[in-house]
Amino acid sequence: MPGSTMLALLGSALDSSWPRLPGACDFVNGGGNTDCPPHALEKPSTPIYISRLQAIMPRYLLLLHGDQDSEDGKMPSKEILEQMHAYNAEIMSAGALLGGEGLHSTSKGARVSFPPPDPANPKKPGLKSDTSVTKGPFKYAMGNPEGQSGEAKRPVCGFWILKAKDLEDAIGWVKKGPLAGTYVEVREIFESCDIPDMTEKMREEEEGWRKELEGKK
Repeated sequence: MPGSTMLALLGSALDSSWPRLPGACDFVNGGGNTDCPPHALEKPSTPIYISRLQAIMPRYLLLLHGDQDSEDGKMPSKEILEQMHAYNAEIMSAGALLGGEGLHSTSKGARVSFPPPDPANPKKPGLKSDTSVTKGPFKYAMGNPEGQSGEAKRPVCGFWILKAKDLEDAIGWVKKGPLAGTYVEVREIFESCDIPDMTEKMREEEEGWRKELEGKK
């Protein structure tokens, strides 16, 4: 399936604002509350148990890499659109889909490059005046889906955000996709409780931002 399928489907599959997995840090090691409610654990088939189980699931970002068709802005066939729609519907029905969008070709994008830090003060960002901007399109080695030595040689043309039990569960969802001639990179998303140097104030502020964004969807 051409990578450009993402352009036509993911934007319409969900609202443009995607909800964060709520309360995950309250139920994982390092969070404020490491125990699930006893009544939720006693009845694994009840809705409250399922909701608690989903709440502690990690989130994963699935990056779909495109092909020449997606770079050229070509739309997929009706048959492929229907296959992708059914795939998105399956993830949605399972309660695993948190968001997803398709991306325009790199001809409508840009790269912003930042200078290296000052060796005398490596923790300080480089001068903003030295920041460079390169407008697309960008060149990629489209012949080999994974490039040379496993390097990414194709542009990202879309993404999903899923919640899954673990990496293998997320990979399982990827394998179900009606994809061909491309590849998907699976990355776990950080929760604030995964970052030990984040202060409590920073955690509270970020949690407030997420709740505010969820209210705007």
